[in-house]
Amino acid sequence: MGFFDDLVLPEEQAAERTALVWLSPPGADAGGSEPPVDWFAPVLYPQLAVAGAGAHARVVMTGWSLWPNAATLHLSVFRRARWSSAEARRQSGLRIGLLSCDGRRVTSLDPAAQRAVRRTLPDGEETTVMWDQATGLIPLDPGLHKPRRSLFKIDVDLYLAELLPPGEAHLVVEWPDEGIQETRTPVDFAALHDASARVLEVWPGLEPPDPAEQPGSFATFEVGGTPGILAPPLTGHQRKMLRIQEEERLRYAPRADWTGVSYWDWGNPEVLRARLEAGAPPDARIDAQGPTALHRAAERGVAEAVQVLLAHGAEADPFDDDEHTPLWYAACNVDEGSVRALIIAGADVWTPQTGPWSPGRLLLTTSLAPLVAQLPGALELPAGEAAAFREADALAAAMGEHELYTEGLGLCFVRGLSEEEVIRRLGADPARCATADAEHAPFDLSDFEACLRHVGVVGVSGAPGGCVITQEGYMPSDDAVLRTLSAGTAAYGIYFNPKGGTFGTLARDGEVVVHEEIGLSPDESDPAAYWHFRFWQRQHGFPHDSHILAYACAAAGLRVDDARNAVDHGAPRRWVELPAQLQG
Repeated sequence: MGFFDDLVLPEEQAAERTALVWLSPPGADAGGSEPPVDWFAPVLYPQLAVAGAGAHARVVMTGWSLWPNAATLHLSVFRRARWSSAEARRQSGLRIGLLSCDGRRVTSLDPAAQRAVRRTLPDGEETTVMWDQATGLIPLDPGLHKPRRSLFKIDVDLYLAELLPPGEAHLVVEWPDEGIQETRTPVDFAALHDASARVLEVWPGLEPPDPAEQPGSFATFEVGGTPGILAPPLTGHQRKMLRIQEEERLRYAPRADWTGVSYWDWGNPEVLRARLEAGAPPDARIDAQGPTALHRAAERGVAEAVQVLLAHGAEADPFDDDEHTPLWYAACNVDEGSVRALIIAGADVWTPQTGPWSPGRLLLTTSLAPLVAQLPGALELPAGEAAAFREADALAAAMGEHELYTEGLGLCFVRGLSEEEVIRRLGADPARCATADAEHAPFDLSDFEACLRHVGVVGVSGAPGGCVITQEGYMPSDDAVLRTLSAGTAAYGIYFNPKGGTFGTLARDGEVVVHEEIGLSPDESDPAAYWHFRFWQRQHGFPHDSHILAYACAAAGLRVDDARNAVDHGAPRRWVELPAQLQG
């Protein structure tokens, strides 16, 4: 009589069975994010210790299951009260980590890592997909049966895909919601490595199954999940916000130098105050170009930042490698608070720093002229120069005050020609060039090549007036176009290059005479017009580069009172398709 014969009833012999799916040998990714339970029986290594204790909860370490160079940590959470509020994953939930003897840290909060995985499609084609693989201490589903999940006890299993180095590590547990402070329990990883070497491989020498016997697909249904008491890993957005907060904290960290201060921080008085009070020298040179902290603060145009540095003993009149003082940059920003603070501190107002231009002479052309006009040594602008500034400002005002998006815009001013004459010079019939706004232009605005083949033409009145040619592209500043338009007159084309820089080209009587990059701070050798049109002024009173548009208008010889519709590429104008010889 067999051992179980008296406990069962006789049955007919089972019919021949058909396999649903055959087990394959472990792949390269086996054990990467979960225990390799299909191929190995683990070695159980007991370790019983209270790993964290609060008034109403205890976290108990019960031991380890060891796999080939991997382990499952077994914890049991005991509680003497269950709260009426619904249990949900919270950042202040249970946190679990391991600290290696070499300082490495792995936790239940580590983010997933993306990796490439090779997959074979049903038609046999190999493909690579990106897969989010869990890392750190990976929570496992403990199952739903009673011994594993009861009212007052929850088992928590965490998988460590790679054993830490041999030596003493520490299990670290913290659970703010249950008042469990950070608690460390030693773990002997040398012993865990020894146990891992004794794992039993259940199917040694397992051969790959016949693909013909493997199903194309099949489905299973499982219910469960990791315990809700575990604190969840941060999302990518949350990690980014934490990095930003840490960077923000470090900005204000006291340190006795200027390392790491960003461009924007030079205008932040709190950052500067924290550095100065920690011992940062107020007159130290910041980099190889030689500016001091005061230069940088004045360049940002924030009076309080300038005042903080001066209050901590910064010299008021140092020169940088461009032979400019902080007052020069304050004047270029037309920042009244910074200018006042530097003048009170004794900054030199009238000594020229670029050609004939001193900080005071720049300020005489701005709204801050009354601040310096009565100072000792004050100069008076020559009448012709003052008139040139007034004329340039008026021409910039004629470009309008509403915002105009100039990035990628090409624009050309042509002196003295009517719309009909410009259209004829561009090789088109004026009668066939209707007026329409950009939205109703006779070409597809989303087609870049089509945009480059068309330009808009609109007349502008003045003394003298002329025409403005516009395009979302560079053709209005093209040499061939400008030579065609400028016969017997002048034309100036500009292109606001989205890759950087604003470039101008002047043509007279059918010949190109000047190529230049405009809008940059001028130096001593640059034309006087660069100063009159305020290329030096960092915070000018004109929107959307209107001072640059005004410069181009003047360079072509136009004098206009209202060019708002002419420079607005979206406003109605006559559309011309360029002939083949003029297309880019």
